[in-house]
Amino acid sequence: MSTLSITNRTLKLGSTVYQVSNVTSVGKYRIKPRYTFKIRFIIICGLFSWLGVELVKRNPDMLVLNWVIGILFSFVFLGILERFIRPKKYGLSIITNSGGVQLIASTNQKLIDKIIDKLIEIMNNRDAPANYTFNVSDGDIINQSGLFENGVKVG
Repeated sequence: MSTLSITNRTLKLGSTVYQVSNVTSVGKYRIKPRYTFKIRFIIICGLFSWLGVELVKRNPDMLVLNWVIGILFSFVFLGILERFIRPKKYGLSIITNSGGVQLIASTNQKLIDKIIDKLIEIMNNRDAPANYTFNVSDGDIINQSGLFENGVKVG
């Protein structure tokens, strides 16, 4: 578990420290999930399943084809189910003057919103003393050097 510590002058994330005065922008983004079953694969399995059902209607004695159809239908079902079950992930990007980007990813959208609110509060009120600490899991801190679009392109 890493901690994100925010004070009036510094922003410490893991073992990296940033000056709050060097932060140029902070934003929240929805991160595109990576699915096991791609849409094309689901559509192709669905088409082959439909074709297999039509073949079985004409020749019901083909036992092997019934198994293949069952497997293809299960791929279609699992692909659709994966899209409903996979949690949505949100990213918090912290961009500095030097162009460095730090991204914190979390399924907890309220945590990302709370961090952004505290950063805005500190940036707007430099004289008021502030000290905030947030617990962020180690796997959720990503060094990012790509583009932000509908999701995150890492690379």
